[in-house]
Amino acid sequence: MKYQIGDRILLLSSKEEGTIVDLVNDNMVMIEVKGTSFPVYLDQIDFPYFHRFTKQKLVQDKPRLIPGDEIKVDRSKYEVFKTDKGVFLSVLPVYQMDGYDETVKLMKFHLFNDTPHAMRFYFQIWLNNQMDLEIKNEIQPYNHFYLSDLIFESLNDNPRFEFTFFLKESQPKLAASVKKTWKIKPKQMFVQLEELRSKEEATLTYTLFDKFPDKEPEPAPVPEQPKKKDPVVAVGSGNFASLLSKIQLQPETSLEPKQEVDLHIEVLEKNWKGLSNIAILAIQLNAFQRYMELAISHHQHSMIVIHGVGKGKLRDEIHQILRQTPEVANFVNQYHGKYGYGATEITFR
Repeated sequence: MKYQIGDRILLLSSKEEGTIVDLVNDNMVMIEVKGTSFPVYLDQIDFPYFHRFTKQKLVQDKPRLIPGDEIKVDRSKYEVFKTDKGVFLSVLPVYQMDGYDETVKLMKFHLFNDTPHAMRFYFQIWLNNQMDLEIKNEIQPYNHFYLSDLIFESLNDNPRFEFTFFLKESQPKLAASVKKTWKIKPKQMFVQLEELRSKEEATLTYTLFDKFPDKEPEPAPVPEQPKKKDPVVAVGSGNFASLLSKIQLQPETSLEPKQEVDLHIEVLEKNWKGLSNIAILAIQLNAFQRYMELAISHHQHSMIVIHGVGKGKLRDEIHQILRQTPEVANFVNQYHGKYGYGATEITFR
């Protein structure tokens, strides 16, 4: 591959310059443009140098101003107004060569919050009507969150994604929570992936909801009736989401910032045996992200995260998150007398 991580590139469709932050496969890379990361095919980018040197000069150079005579620019008219388009689920297929044919190996799922609201969310993956993965975390406004990978063969296991979203700051006119279910239909997914390949696009996007729902109006008072036997309350009533927000997603007061975070699964989860590799990876990344955010909020200067050596999947995912975190000044994964090559040292700004 002629590109490497850190190379400056030009996006041919918009003529914007960006930086390569990850190599997805032989045909695709992950780039960052103006703080936003997204995947592109190699034929959609090029090195920017030819474009820079051949770009026509439209205006003449202005005379240099004397220090102190600079004109202040009104930047308000150049500000980009942020939108409220909703919450989306993004699917990035990762391909592999199978003989002479290119097939989908797995699918990477990201959650996108294109709203002005910070949210807590509760996420589950169900396979064959059994819960395979569970995540509790937060997502900031106009930001994205890596959820999990799903092996392509899992489409035969009737996969179902369950989401429950809660506003971090209550709004008087908005509901306290919203619950959404997304089911994968294998035949429909096959067709969409083929269309994606024919259009030479990178990701599929599904809308979970366009707008956080409004609060339901208060019911009108009911005239007092003669007392009857207490009615039987049905299990799974509409109060489940609000009950869940009070009980299951309370902040963990026992969580303290750490200088050294061990992500070995036996340290994080007692009942880890029997978990799939994807579930283990999701638990490890979830713990890493929470401790990193805790370190940032406590103005911690540095942190060591122990990820082990193995096949390097956990390390690579952690490094990708670090590259996209503006509060990270630098990080290094080099030989250490205590950890070998199994730890990364992070320095915060």
